[in-house]
Amino acid sequence: MKCAVPLIIWSAWLVSFLFGTILALCAPTNSPPEQQLTFDGKWKADPAVLPNGQEIVHTLQETPTLLSLWRLSLATGKSERLHPEATTNEFEIAFSPDGRVAAFVQNRANLNLKLIIRDYQEKRDYIYDPGGGFAGMRSPAISPDLRRVLFSIPTATGQQIAYVNLQGQNRQFLTHSPGVNNWPRVSPDGKQIVFASSRDGDYEIYIMDAQGENVRRLTRSPGMDIRPVWSPDGQLIAFTSNRDGNYEIYVMNADGSHLRRLTNHSGRDDYPWWFPDGQHLVYVSERHGRYDLYKMPVPR
Repeated sequence: MKCAVPLIIWSAWLVSFLFGTILALCAPTNSPPEQQLTFDGKWKADPAVLPNGQEIVHTLQETPTLLSLWRLSLATGKSERLHPEATTNEFEIAFSPDGRVAAFVQNRANLNLKLIIRDYQEKRDYIYDPGGGFAGMRSPAISPDLRRVLFSIPTATGQQIAYVNLQGQNRQFLTHSPGVNNWPRVSPDGKQIVFASSRDGDYEIYIMDAQGENVRRLTRSPGMDIRPVWSPDGQLIAFTSNRDGNYEIYVMNADGSHLRRLTNHSGRDDYPWWFPDGQHLVYVSERHGRYDLYKMPVPR
């Protein structure tokens, strides 16, 4: 397909906030072809593809005072609320590999953020509430064995990565460094955790063993490398970076080698997430003040 004309952190955003048919598009030269998945232009973040590969759940700003979770059907192009009964802010959702359990952040009053662990099969919620209005608690992730829910939380020494069990109990810390440690994601085999950290001055991508040991730095750039996510086979890591002056989507091998840039737009491309086939990513692109979901293939 040829184009005659090329297509031309959110913590602070949260504080200020609170507290269809799929169309094939032409992509700029040297970028993979892409599909636009949503067209409403509303602010979106944190897309997560369900295990069936046919639905995407993401955060959407419904009103100036309400964030909610919405489910997009790729078969019909239609979107609906994931939790129609919700009356509070819900955002940053992650699913277990079988889709039975989800973890997301909920805000009930002011900046009182809680981690909700929802078992859809048992129709039961487990809640981890750190108390004290921890505005920075974010980025939940569920381990493949369903034994741990990871997240990032502020402490006296910096923002650290911790975990609780599936019942929201027995909190343990995995990082202890100064600065911000955020966006933890457990590898498909459960043996490693990729995350971003500002421990060395700016945000870079790191990897560590499942128990928080043997930390290795994967990226070295003067910009911000954030939001890393494993491919389903554990061979690749996609992430967002502004190393070239604008926020774009990149991918690299799991050892940090063979880095390549996937997007090339004047707006911000962010929040990458893998499809189960390991061949495609969904991401949020901001273009001309509009925020929509896009899907693109990932060259191997």
